[in-house]
Amino acid sequence: MDKVLITVLLVVASLLASSIVVNTVLPSVQRAGGDVAAVSARVSDRIRSDVRIVETAAVPDGTQVQVWAKNVGAVTIANPDRLDVFFGPVGGFQRIPPCAQTGGEPACWEAAIENDTKWAPYATARITIRTASPLQAGRDYVVTLVLPTGVIASTVFSL
Repeated sequence: MDKVLITVLLVVASLLASSIVVNTVLPSVQRAGGDVAAVSARVSDRIRSDVRIVETAAVPDGTQVQVWAKNVGAVTIANPDRLDVFFGPVGGFQRIPPCAQTGGEPACWEAAIENDTKWAPYATARITIRTASPLQAGRDYVVTLVLPTGVIASTVFSL
């Protein structure tokens, strides 16, 4: 009878231990699976998004630079107002805030989609950078755009 009681107690203890392990480990595994799925979706968006700067235009002693950037990726670029725009002379560029944040006061930038209603694949955005001081002839300037997904497009141009 002692052997039967010991066997029953061991079975009950192993069932109890198994349920404790399942109840503590399973939620962690489920959370990790959700995190992996979220990261996978973000990586997929980054891989499928791409942009190319196709043209820049500015004049010496002017205070505006026009930058045309084409969405050459496979997905619509969400939140183009959340771009990071860097501009300035080579070796001295800085991050330029959106004009919506500065009340239109230079230095700032604003974007307009020229051939669509959103920045869908094959659509072109015109980014207007308003500078606080006139551009100088004979200098090299850099424009770098960083999409919300982290994709970077950069060009250097001379006046």
